[in-house]
Amino acid sequence: MIYKKKKGSLLNYIQMPLNVITSTGTYLGTGYDANDKPLYILSHVRVDLENVVDLTFSSMSKNAIILDNKPTITIKNNIVGYNYKISDTEINYGYITVASTRIDITTNKITKGMAEFILEKQLRNIGNVLEKFITVKIAQPQYDALLYHFFYEGVSTIETSPIIKLINEKDWYSITDEIQNGITKNGKINERLTQKKIKTAKLFSYVPGF
Repeated sequence: MIYKKKKGSLLNYIQMPLNVITSTGTYLGTGYDANDKPLYILSHVRVDLENVVDLTFSSMSKNAIILDNKPTITIKNNIVGYNYKISDTEINYGYITVASTRIDITTNKITKGMAEFILEKQLRNIGNVLEKFITVKIAQPQYDALLYHFFYEGVSTIETSPIIKLINEKDWYSITDEIQNGITKNGKINERLTQKKIKTAKLFSYVPGF
């Protein structure tokens, strides 16, 4: 498949600028001018921005990951659930602790519900790292999009991520473009990766009611 996009739009979709949540207001994409510059109008819906330390995951990021993946129910190579790496300490004690609840792993099996509960721990862990490197306020949809993105990219990439750099610079209109960069592997478009990037951009630009 050939993917095309204009500035601010989604890959291979109707070319319309995505909505943009900023510190000065929420802007809805309306189209492009004769020079393909994206056009926006100020929305009556204002999405609040908060310090990252005050945010937590919502069903947006959790459900997006669940829809993408089938959880591993039987422990294999110390991996279980949604690619959760069981630590040596957890193996020694025979349980994984999530929000003060112990999930028994001595039988080498868990349930789907347990896997989803462990996923919440994984999302909190990503959020803890985001707190260290994001210096400006962001909105809940943006936070969930980042959790989704770094669930796949890994927390080790957060510090040097160009997405985080753009956020800290408040370059709100460039972030979804950056999210959708890098869709090729070994010189070929990676369809699965591309769809994840499209989903991330949609999450990041989500405005309730639109």
